[in-house]
Amino acid sequence: MTQTGKCDTCRQRKVKCDEERPKCSSCKKKDRPCTYSYGKALAFVVQDPNQLTKHGKSRTTPITYSLAPSDEEFTSPSTTPPNLCVTTERRAEDGQGYFQTLAPRSKYRSHLSKKKINKQQRALEAYLWKLSEENTLVAHQPSSPETTLIARYVGMLGPDPIGRQPFEILGTWIQSIPSRIGSNKMLDLAVEFLVDSYGTFRDDTHSRRKVAKASKAKALKELQLVVMNTNTNTTYDVLLATKLHYAAEALLGLDTMYHAIHAFGLAELLRSGSVSDVDDEHFWDLIDNTYIDDVNEAILAGRTSVYHNEFYLSATYPPPIDSDVIILSPSQRASMAIMHVFIQCPYAVSLVRHAISNPEDANALATAMSHMERLIQIDLSQHVSELMQTSVSAVPIPPSPDVADLMPDTLEFSSVRSMILCTRYWMLQTVLCGLADTLYRHFPIEAGLSLLPSPQQLRIIDVDSAIHIAKSLRWAASVSQDLPLVTLRLHTPLQMTIGPWHRTIRGISTQRSRSSSPDIHPEIAKELSRAERMKAWVISQCNLIHIQWDVSVVDEQPLLEALDTMAGEKIPDWLPVRVRFEAEDGEMVMKLDYENKTGSYTEKIDVNTEPPPKTRMPHPGATGQEWQRKYLGVQELPLRVSENEGTRHNVTFDNKHRNACLAPSWNPRPVDFIHSTGRNLCSTSGWWPETPKTSTVLLDSTHKASAFSRMPRQPHVDVESTSREIDGHPCLASSWWPQTPNQSYN
Repeated sequence: MTQTGKCDTCRQRKVKCDEERPKCSSCKKKDRPCTYSYGKALAFVVQDPNQLTKHGKSRTTPITYSLAPSDEEFTSPSTTPPNLCVTTERRAEDGQGYFQTLAPRSKYRSHLSKKKINKQQRALEAYLWKLSEENTLVAHQPSSPETTLIARYVGMLGPDPIGRQPFEILGTWIQSIPSRIGSNKMLDLAVEFLVDSYGTFRDDTHSRRKVAKASKAKALKELQLVVMNTNTNTTYDVLLATKLHYAAEALLGLDTMYHAIHAFGLAELLRSGSVSDVDDEHFWDLIDNTYIDDVNEAILAGRTSVYHNEFYLSATYPPPIDSDVIILSPSQRASMAIMHVFIQCPYAVSLVRHAISNPEDANALATAMSHMERLIQIDLSQHVSELMQTSVSAVPIPPSPDVADLMPDTLEFSSVRSMILCTRYWMLQTVLCGLADTLYRHFPIEAGLSLLPSPQQLRIIDVDSAIHIAKSLRWAASVSQDLPLVTLRLHTPLQMTIGPWHRTIRGISTQRSRSSSPDIHPEIAKELSRAERMKAWVISQCNLIHIQWDVSVVDEQPLLEALDTMAGEKIPDWLPVRVRFEAEDGEMVMKLDYENKTGSYTEKIDVNTEPPPKTRMPHPGATGQEWQRKYLGVQELPLRVSENEGTRHNVTFDNKHRNACLAPSWNPRPVDFIHSTGRNLCSTSGWWPETPKTSTVLLDSTHKASAFSRMPRQPHVDVESTSREIDGHPCLASSWWPQTPNQSYN
């Protein structure tokens, strides 16, 4: 406790003082100066309280009034400066003098206007708000590697609301990733790789790409170790990590082809449907946004989808609409019904192609017709109607001035997921219409006797679906200008809509060639003009997406040939029969195997080149390029045979039952896993012949060739053999086909 009567010397030395005056004992003994000034008012300082800074310092020089020392007790001064007034006054504790507090008289305050006071108040409030914001940021500042990674991931997703985030093309499971960070090293490294790849996509500098490559090396090594050491069922974390790798590789560049390896890896991991430790809320959504990649590829490749098995067929069979046992949301019901039909389409394409190549085989034709009728009996329009009514709306905004007279309005969706499901449904319509049109052109009598819709109905459905997809492009482009992932996802359905316009033009041209009259009906001429304009517009819009993602643009003729192939026509010679990934000198190489009437040959592409080469040697099948097959070590392959005459290729594993490509003793040799063609139209790698009439063609800018499996296969279930046992007289319902052009979304 402070002793107020001490002398100044004892007070400074912090020792006891007997307070003797005029000199205390301690000061006498040491002959020190002894004064008693503590508590005396020596001067008073005048400061304007309105001229103080926020730290309490005066902005102006204060006025100081010194007080003359006096041994006598004095009273309060009778006079004060005219511009000051006494606010408080108290007697000094030693009884000598008074302490007074002076302040400017009130007349000076009158000069402060109300406007100035309000301005100062607003400035104070702004400062306090800024201080509060800074305090909030500091309180949530990451304090560990996990929280730092979470913050970076959330920053990558951006401020867009749920339903309009570009990354939702991967699935709604992206929202669950922050809660899983920190629980699994493999997943954490995959998230870091994706975030670094996103940074490279936004700002492609050498330093950022170097960081992304370093993240990739660590993440890929961890993923490979986990997959190779997994002897039980696939875990949900492995699926998520693989999907994240897939997205990260796509952001680093579609031409690298690395994302294709992960696309095939996902298909192999999901083949059996047996996954442990799943997140029930998001697992089905992950499947729903993954299976379509394999289906699109299988349709072009002429193979059966890996999802065409008993597990997925039974899991996706849609329950009755009026069922009280199974309650599904509109999106769940639509997703199940669409997947159930879509995974069977590649097999339908193979059956139609087999029937065309064997016109004398009545059993082949009956099998193809019956399979198509089985797909039609599922009333898809009824299963998706509720989704259409609740999530789709029309706005009077044309997609482009070029086609404003053809499409005066466009569609808007409640979420990215709704857009994906609706456009997938319309794309499925175009696929089925293309298959039915092929059957009508090659087998008009038999198709007319079947339960397939008439050619007139097919054209209405085909064109209506194409228009709806085209009307969806404006909304997809509006989701994110900086990260056009939604338009990239819409690219495949949009490019598939070229098929309906191509079939319309071909149908009208065929009718005119059969007509004896050279004149054309005005309505038919109008329809022909619309089809030609829409086909040209869709191709141009697809090319714009290619330019956005720095891939080659489309040439019309090979694209139309590929679309006919996806409708069951013969596979052209310039499409590869096999695609495989092999390691040569420690580098990953993609090999494309071709065959035609002149022989078989292989084209090799190094997928490690940065950036991938845009030019290449002429196609080995082109005229004058036979030397390539002679001097480039081309592997001879058997010519393509019919399905019932073909041989099944098996996977070779090492003694640990792992893929032989991953075995320590593995060396370059013919493919360990082959799936016939194994590619879709999204290829910048060089399948497409470089001739004056053709160019590089893309159909799906997100999904490319598959690679070898990293996991042992489950025992193969021969779906084709079971699917051939078809009831020749099923009870079918043709109401699956909408009866009016607008029924699919009104």
